[in-house]
Amino acid sequence: MPEGIPIPGKAKPTERQVRRAQLGRSEDWRFPRKRYEIGKDHPGIIVCPRCHAISEQKRWYVDEEKYSDLRNVPGVEEVVCPGCRRIDAHVYEGEVLLESPLLISRKNEAVNLIHSTEEEARLDNPISRVASIEVRDGVIYVLTTTRWLAERIGKEFAKALGGHLTIDKPPREKFVRVHWIRDRQGE
Repeated sequence: MPEGIPIPGKAKPTERQVRRAQLGRSEDWRFPRKRYEIGKDHPGIIVCPRCHAISEQKRWYVDEEKYSDLRNVPGVEEVVCPGCRRIDAHVYEGEVLLESPLLISRKNEAVNLIHSTEEEARLDNPISRVASIEVRDGVIYVLTTTRWLAERIGKEFAKALGGHLTIDKPPREKFVRVHWIRDRQGE
């Protein structure tokens, strides 16, 4: 009996099984298996040499004073944190588009607001990082490693400068698109 056809009294087939029954096994390459990162367990204290995050008992946090004390302690392992690994692997969960003629004259202030919002979010969750900031034709594109940071940046711009904020969360996706727009007079 084909995989995609439900059998009475059995569990409902998954979406992948139904599609496989419709398309056939030759089309299985369209639905690759997800590969999850299986990390090595690191007991004890871990520090990230790039962003200076610290992990104790599998919980990452930021404390610059403690990092400087732990840096030279024997037995403390240096491992790249999940936030830095996401940036290296180009895994982004948030995209922010900031659009306004005001940003042309206040580009430095806008970038400073983005970085200060990142620093506040990073104290709560060190994985929340800004991966890239691009400025093109008065529009600022920001990619973030978490969707909460993207929403937070959009809300900070809406609070500081007014305008219209749109947050688009595609269904069943761990991704968010934030679009903030303001014309010269405000909205």
